[in-house]
Amino acid sequence: MKSKFTLASLVSLLLLLAGCPRSATKPKTEPERLPLAGATLRLAVADDPALAAAVVRARGEWTAQTGSELEVVEIAVEELERAGAPPADAAICPAHALGILAERELIELVPENVAAGAQWGDLFDLPKLREAAWGDRVVAVPFGSPVFCCYYRAELLEKLGRRPPQTWDEYQELAESLATISPLPLGEGPGVRVRWCGTIEPLAPGWAGLTLLARAAPYVKHPDYYSALFDMDTMEPLIAGKPMVKALEELVAAAKLGPADPLQYDPQKVRAAFWRGECGMAITWPTAADEKGERREERGELVGPAASAAGGSLRVGFAELPGATEVFNFSRNEWTNRYSEEERRVPLLTVSGRLGVVIKGSAHREAAFQLLLWLSDGRMSPQISARSPATTMFCRSNLDAPNQWVEAATPPAAAVQYGEAALAAFSREQWLYAPRIPGRAEYLAALDDAVAAVVRGEKSPKESLDHAADRWREITNRLGLEKQKAAYRNSVGL
Repeated sequence: MKSKFTLASLVSLLLLLAGCPRSATKPKTEPERLPLAGATLRLAVADDPALAAAVVRARGEWTAQTGSELEVVEIAVEELERAGAPPADAAICPAHALGILAERELIELVPENVAAGAQWGDLFDLPKLREAAWGDRVVAVPFGSPVFCCYYRAELLEKLGRRPPQTWDEYQELAESLATISPLPLGEGPGVRVRWCGTIEPLAPGWAGLTLLARAAPYVKHPDYYSALFDMDTMEPLIAGKPMVKALEELVAAAKLGPADPLQYDPQKVRAAFWRGECGMAITWPTAADEKGERREERGELVGPAASAAGGSLRVGFAELPGATEVFNFSRNEWTNRYSEEERRVPLLTVSGRLGVVIKGSAHREAAFQLLLWLSDGRMSPQISARSPATTMFCRSNLDAPNQWVEAATPPAAAVQYGEAALAAFSREQWLYAPRIPGRAEYLAALDDAVAAVVRGEKSPKESLDHAADRWREITNRLGLEKQKAAYRNSVGL
């Protein structure tokens, strides 16, 4: 046994000595090469200074982890409407701009390995399956796209013995009841309120048409048909039909319970008015982002009489927008019942929001997708997307800390409630897209004007929407009927 041990030891020693010259020339440790070392990526951020600034703050961490340098350039969304591609490897743009980029074939498809990854599985359904898609192809990475929701004063609903509205009929009844129970006396002077509103909705230019579409969504989006705003075969506008007229009539009735100048309120002003204690309900969406030049009361901090009356905070609740028990069937020209409660609510997509895209022809295609995924993952999104008032939570991991996505005054339980409402809205079987084809701003401006004319009492809902439909036809014909038809079909997922 001893001789065998000695022989084996000798063989081992000879082998070790034979390897010594090679190993002696190697350094004991070699620095690990980072995966994207040497690459420089350029990211364009369109019309979102807050989000661009957040990305700039994260550049150092990106470089430390990947070895890649990152340049961030801010551009106007109008640059996306020009013939050439943005001067970047990737872009973060308004959700509605996807159509312009996709129709011009300026962006890359999302790779299959990305869409099959764990991060993609973390995303809410509608952002990843619908808003990030064009036609039947996924072409974008979600960065958060809010839908309107209903704010309400929980203590006032309890006083009335009511729950958050399930349908638009219930919403109107509740708004009328809330209009009669101001928490503070009405009048002038300290300790009283000049005006109390049952509800406030965003009806300012740029928002009135979207609010109308959000109200009309459960009336116009039939589960058996894709067409809702246009006839997809002829591009004939459907916005002057019975469901849209009904929605506009209801919008105007609610506006009468709102502020004296309802056409001046955008989503941010609606939020500010709610937190100042001026209304019982409101339609907007939460955000933790500060607006540039915001005043103290516009950051969601109560001031004056409202602060003392509410003890420094409101008992706020959040709910999905109401739905409807009936839907219009355009092919039969009749109303039909919605039998399932699950299909009564129909969220309006592309109200706002941001999407990330990789520009076709980028020399760093794979790295650009890695960048978009890194910026939008569950860890980074509260630092990036939540900084923009145009976004909201968009993945399940965001639900772990919902307070990062709502106003500072929001109680923790209400923040959780908003997360549940957002998840429910983004899981619906039916949805309606706001226009996201070329000419979106013009189409929506025509709807804005239609809403304003009726709110001011200048036209009837039907007359005003007929005029808007005429303008939609003119826009479509000017931009090219066949091109708009193709874009519309792609926009609804065909």
